[in-house]
Order: sequence, then C-alpha cells, then structure tokens
Amino acid sequence: MIVIQTNRKYTFAFGERKLVINKLSHESEFQPFAKALVFALFHKQYRSLRLEPQLPEERFQPDLCAFDFDGSTMLFWSEVGNVSLAKIEKLFKKYRKAHFVFVKEEQDVPAFDKHLHKLSKDMLSLPLIDIVVYPPHFQEWNVSPEGDVFIRKEDVQIIRWHQPKGHKEHF
Repeated sequence: MIVIQTNRKYTFAFGERKLVINKLSHESEFQPFAKALVFALFHKQYRSLRLEPQLPEERFQPDLCAFDFDGSTMLFWSEVGNVSLAKIEKLFKKYRKAHFVFVKEEQDVPAFDKHLHKLSKDMLSLPLIDIVVYPPHFQEWNVSPEGDVFIRKEDVQIIRWHQPKGHKEHF
C-alpha cells in the first residue's frame, strides 16, 4: 500500500483577521493548530506578530515572531513542537529581551522542563520564557468548522518558566 501525503492549507479567523497556515506533508496536525493557538493568545499583545516570517539575517526561523515598531528589536519568538536545545541556547543568547513561547503537548512538558533546566544552569541570564500546554481538545472545542478560533489566555495553561527581574510586558 502506498500512502501519499500532501500539503494542506488551513484558514483560521481571529475576528476580522485571517491567517492561512500551510501544513507540510511531514508535519502533524498539531503544527498548524498550535500555531493558530499561539496567534490567538498573543496577537493582541504583540501587534506585529507574524507567522513563519523569513528572517534573512537569521540562521534559525521562528514559527511566529514579533518585532518592535521599527523592526530592530525582537520582542517575541515562538516554537511549536520539537526544537533542539542548541537552537534554544543560541536564540536565548541572541534575543535576551524577547518573550519566548514554546507550545508542548501535556505529556511532553516534563521532559522539556528538564531540558530547559539543564540548558539554563550555565547561563548568566535568561529571557522571558513561557510554556503553553496545548489543550487536548483545542481543535474540536475552540476552532469552528469555518476556522474561527475562540480561546482566551485564561482557558489555557501557560507556565511562566522564567521571568527576568524588571521585565515589562509589551501591550
């Protein structure tokens, strides 16, 4: 039996704003829905939030990110699913003032937490780090058949893994 996997497009709506997410054939269904979740939770806080932008000067590419008003300072960087510790370490050093958000399924959080502790023990400073626990029924309960996304931060478990002293939220 031959199984042919194809790319698929998902369209999500956040009020008047629409977002088209391409799911590549090698990606799971988790990927586009986790990206939509991050966008739903943070697009009002980070008005310049963009999905999978191409950062020409950057070796690593985010799933979502946001810059300040003049595009000079990274404010927000999000990764959904698997991400290497080497990538995380380099990003933490390069973007010390950014807010990092990692989306993990509940069963993956303890291992990721352990890896972050191991990685961070030798670092002098850390940026703001949150782990969003992907809601088990997000796809069925919080996304309409038309792609409208309905979820609030209060409805999601967000683990504030690290908050630097003197950190100010960007609203």
